[in-house]
Amino acid sequence: MSFFRLKDLIRAVRVCKTAADERNVIRRESAAIRTSFKENNSQDARYVNVQKLLYIYLLGFPVQFGQLECLKLAASPRFSDKRVGYLGVTLFLDEKQEILTLLTNSLKSDMNNPDDYIAGLALTTLSCVASVGVANDLMDEVQRLMDSSRSYIRKKAALAAVRVVRRDPELCIQFLERVRSLLGNKHHGVQLAAVALMTELCNHSQEALDEGRKLVPVLVRQLRVLLNFESSSEYEVANFSDPFLQVAIMRLMRVIARGSQEAADELNDVLTHVASRTDWYKNAGAAIIYECAVTALAIPSEQPLRVLAINLLGQFLSYKDNNVRYVALATLSAAVITEAPSVQRHRTTVVQCMRDSDISIRRRALDLSFALINAQNIRPMVTDILRVLPVADMEFRSSMVYRLCAAITLFGDSLEWRVERMLRVLSMGGDYVNLRDLFKFIRYIALEADEAMQRRVARNCFALLERDISQDKMVFAGVWLIGEYADLLVAGSDQPTEPEVSSIPTRDSSAGLDADDLDILGALGKPIQEKDSSEGSHQGSAPSAAMLTVDEELPLATPEPADIVRLLDAILKAPVVSTTNKRIVLTALAKLPGRFTNQPSVASEIRTVLSRYERSVDCEMQSRATEFDKLLSKELDSVRAGVVERMPAPEYSDVPYEEYVLNPTAMRMKALTLIRRPAIQPDDLIGGATASAEAEAQKAAETNKQSVMADLLNLMDDAPSARANL
Repeated sequence: MSFFRLKDLIRAVRVCKTAADERNVIRRESAAIRTSFKENNSQDARYVNVQKLLYIYLLGFPVQFGQLECLKLAASPRFSDKRVGYLGVTLFLDEKQEILTLLTNSLKSDMNNPDDYIAGLALTTLSCVASVGVANDLMDEVQRLMDSSRSYIRKKAALAAVRVVRRDPELCIQFLERVRSLLGNKHHGVQLAAVALMTELCNHSQEALDEGRKLVPVLVRQLRVLLNFESSSEYEVANFSDPFLQVAIMRLMRVIARGSQEAADELNDVLTHVASRTDWYKNAGAAIIYECAVTALAIPSEQPLRVLAINLLGQFLSYKDNNVRYVALATLSAAVITEAPSVQRHRTTVVQCMRDSDISIRRRALDLSFALINAQNIRPMVTDILRVLPVADMEFRSSMVYRLCAAITLFGDSLEWRVERMLRVLSMGGDYVNLRDLFKFIRYIALEADEAMQRRVARNCFALLERDISQDKMVFAGVWLIGEYADLLVAGSDQPTEPEVSSIPTRDSSAGLDADDLDILGALGKPIQEKDSSEGSHQGSAPSAAMLTVDEELPLATPEPADIVRLLDAILKAPVVSTTNKRIVLTALAKLPGRFTNQPSVASEIRTVLSRYERSVDCEMQSRATEFDKLLSKELDSVRAGVVERMPAPEYSDVPYEEYVLNPTAMRMKALTLIRRPAIQPDDLIGGATASAEAEAQKAAETNKQSVMADLLNLMDDAPSARANL
């Protein structure tokens, strides 16, 4: 069955109840259209059939068989046929298809048509699908139409010239002479097309770029006209005079003035005028201010203007539109490379954005927060990020923990602070710490820490494990440190004994432990807590009640040797603990008799624990339990002390962090070229600069430009999760 009219086909598709019914309708209609193309050569039937194919194309079904019919329809003398035919050409064909060469004659004929609307259709089609061959064949017609007296045709011709230049950059010079006259046209549509063409020419030709720099006064004058509302009111949008043209002009300024000190100096005043006179509380104003800020940062502008641009972007962070806040965060992440002091002023607002309801805003805010970290603000910034870590999205936590470890390692001002922060990272996000950072933390304690710090860290680890054993790497590090420094951990090992923090909440359940295990740990007064797996509304899982908070002091514990054995035994029984960590626990248990040689009862308790795992289904645990039980027997008393003595600091190949590990976002903003102005020499201030001084300043500017560009091009894209396996 064939539907004669397009409306009938649309009605038939809409009443379909399933996707299969819709496919059947389209299949039958497509077959009917093919048959009509073969048997009926009527233009009226072709007109209706191509309309149906356009609708079928919008539904996502193949319509390649109608390409030639679109060309035939475009060759019709009627405007209605041409309109549908050219629309089909722009949708069904692309520049890579050879059939497009058949369109050249129709385009050339229609571009010479006295009817402006037919000529406009041809120019629009050329702008969409022109290949290199078609662009070369029709270049003369495009140039001729750019000189037309009708603004509508000049605008269309300029946009077609943009497509021609993109396909064959060697033709840039052919259009360069006509751009100046187009820029001076009073019609804003022509000006907008001319600015787009000039931008394309400058991107492809150095000669065009040099010519464009001569047009800077023209662009500045035109921008001032728009700012002062001296143009026609018909172009106003939300009380702004043609914001589309303002944005396009500033983009062209950005291309022209990049790397040119003279051009940048001419733009400083007008950019400052735009930044200070435009109301950014409306979307149109926000677009103008954003382009102004990006332009100021992309050219060698004066420092006050660059600071003003950063402040405008900082104000966008409090804007109600999430799109505006997103682009501001992304731009600031790139600008922080060269404008760090100015961006630092907005640190508080950036930190607030990390708790935004929009996941894209949270991601960008996290990236910018890490990019802001330096040696001066490392402590407050790490604290702010740690506050967000427990409620962060699950997909963010791996990258957050990795960069937190990097920031603590790179900027930590003291070993004590680094160790304390790493303990908090392990207790709050231990599941996401990679082995490299874990081994580095253990090495700090074993190699660089003194005995007092080792004692304190061991007691912190004991108290944290009493509280929560859900974090995998926390269990790994804590058990290892308890096994190594158990003699420092117990009460009475130091004089005076450090007070124990007793403000740890007690819960009635544990992470995978039964009631007997709770009774065992009841003597300690701080049972192990249960891992909370509940999900938050929009920001990952909710923090566990047992999880350590940032503002809470690290807990301390001074247990007896028997308490250490009971804790390790409880960890062995917990199903949430990985098999790898359970093997470490067995090793730690074997070390305890060597630490408490004057308490033989400890060894008997340990052998009782080990005996339960001599028949474990895990071969490695079974082997360790058997061997360690043999080691604790009386026959090996003479060699036990040497076997379980304190281990040296672990050795491993330390892979340095990537140079830009804290700012992966800037790689995605590499198109934003941030160039500083060269420093002003004292001779310049009194007007006595010599030629050599000018040469040195130019060389310094070029060197600075190249270094910044190298920075932008070498930024990492993201902290990959594969590093967790290092």
